[in-house]
Amino acid sequence: MYMSDVASQLSAGLGRLRSYVRRRMRDPDGMEDVVQETLVRVIEQERRQVIEQPLAYAFRVADSVIMAGARKSSREAGLDDLDFACELPLADEVLDYRQRLARFEAALERLTPQRRAVFRLRHIDGKSRQEIAAELDLSLEAVKKHLVRAMADLTLSLGGDWASDWKQGATGATGHG
Repeated sequence: MYMSDVASQLSAGLGRLRSYVRRRMRDPDGMEDVVQETLVRVIEQERRQVIEQPLAYAFRVADSVIMAGARKSSREAGLDDLDFACELPLADEVLDYRQRLARFEAALERLTPQRRAVFRLRHIDGKSRQEIAAELDLSLEAVKKHLVRAMADLTLSLGGDWASDWKQGATGATGHG
């Protein structure tokens, strides 16, 4: 049976993912459930759009699954009204995010106007490639070309920051859809 590139990368990093989840959970018995839910979500997302770094994305998804489980547990326990900790990000996290956002916006501005427009419509406005083609009077192939080249240009511009910046962005995954 054929194993997709994403599935093989996830399979190769499964031990790391389990360790990551185990360290973040209060209930070690639920670790396998979180890992399984994470894998399902990553594979489902891959069906909708390309994920450039599936294992890194899986770590982010695992965090979301853990947080959703914690919220559900607190609701079930009637702890919604209690404030145990501030949910706001720490000041250094805000500063780091703002710096990464500024680097991303500067890299985006260096794209050609049409490439930037295609990228924004797809990844920020969430429009389909077909909608973008119609809106900008481009062929579907031209839209695909602009998306691929925009991703390549941004990757070159941002280097190592690209994966972490993008994965924490609005869409949660890299891809062309």
